[in-house]
Amino acid sequence: MTRLLNWLTVILLIASIGLRNPLLFLVAILLALVAGVTALWGRYALAGVTYTRRLDTARMFVGEETDLWIELTNAKPLPLAWLKADDEFPDAIELVKGTLWHTHKPTRRMLSNLVSLRFYERVRKHYRLRAKHRGALEFGPVELSSGDLFGLQSRRGTIEQSDWLIVYPKVVPVSALGLPAAHPFGDAKTMRRVAEDPLRIMGVRAYAPGDNPRRIHWKATARRGSLQTKIFDPSAARASAIFLDLCTAPLEHPGIIPEYLELGVTAAASIARYILDQREAVGLYINGSRRGEWSLVRLFPSRRPARWTEILDALAWIIDLASLPLDDLIRAEIPALPFGVSIIAISCNVAEDLVTALLDLKRQGHPVTLIAIGEQAPSNLPADLRTYWIGGRDAYARLTQLDLSVEA
Repeated sequence: MTRLLNWLTVILLIASIGLRNPLLFLVAILLALVAGVTALWGRYALAGVTYTRRLDTARMFVGEETDLWIELTNAKPLPLAWLKADDEFPDAIELVKGTLWHTHKPTRRMLSNLVSLRFYERVRKHYRLRAKHRGALEFGPVELSSGDLFGLQSRRGTIEQSDWLIVYPKVVPVSALGLPAAHPFGDAKTMRRVAEDPLRIMGVRAYAPGDNPRRIHWKATARRGSLQTKIFDPSAARASAIFLDLCTAPLEHPGIIPEYLELGVTAAASIARYILDQREAVGLYINGSRRGEWSLVRLFPSRRPARWTEILDALAWIIDLASLPLDDLIRAEIPALPFGVSIIAISCNVAEDLVTALLDLKRQGHPVTLIAIGEQAPSNLPADLRTYWIGGRDAYARLTQLDLSVEA
């Protein structure tokens, strides 16, 4: 089209000179100006143009909302009649107001903005985002396009700017999972002590032969006139290890059932929160890896304040692919865990190998709990294996609709 305009200009210019027609000459000059301006816009349309996005937060939970600001800047003396920005969004995000368009990528959506910018002008746009699904969500890249007012020339460019939003799974009370609100993993008084915290003294008792001399409470000994031994808070000694199975279908039929996976992730996060609220140590083991990593997720039991964020980050970044059966992971990790640690296995595949591994751990002195996921409760399980069936697709749908504003 531009070449045709140039040829038309030349023809009119020659004709106006040959015919000595001032009107044709004026038209030729006007077409020449249009061709020049069109070429200028086509060449420099995207020069000095910047696109930035700013999220109000880098981390949020499923169902929460946050603000997004988009900023388009034209930092040059040439105005832009039109500028279109197509920004790639993850499909796990929705706009509270507005539309995200479908793309040829099944897991991506497009936010489109069409604006006109004067020279050295900046335009800001505000959006409200809602997180629909858990995950590490990437925004970008963005494709910019602009051109002349007549649509004769345009220029496209891509800005490889990526921003990440970490969406944590929904955390619910354990009672919402169908677990008992009190001692769902056994009576705390009957659990073995794994370790003792010297900073948490519950009281003293009379010294008994065999007590560690370093645990003698010398001030109490002086007051009572006889040796006294410190008693530590047993709640500081208990530890639990959560084992999450990413395999949502039978091993002989590989595949992913998204509702099962998300229900398992929600259960793992909710149970971890419950254990930490009891001032107990908790660890997380997953038979899969984080995005961009090869090693499996291994978080040793701890009750440090940072452990909660570490668990949530691990659950947000995991890829939906199991690397090995859960029973193999449990058998491999048990030797490195403290003696007597409670084992909580969350799985959709309650196979014989997993049940055997859990019973072996129970005989070794570990409190064991199995959290089963599926449309039907598992059958033919040993009576001495503590098992909770928390449901399948309907259970996950119910949890997604659960309003936690009262608890919050």
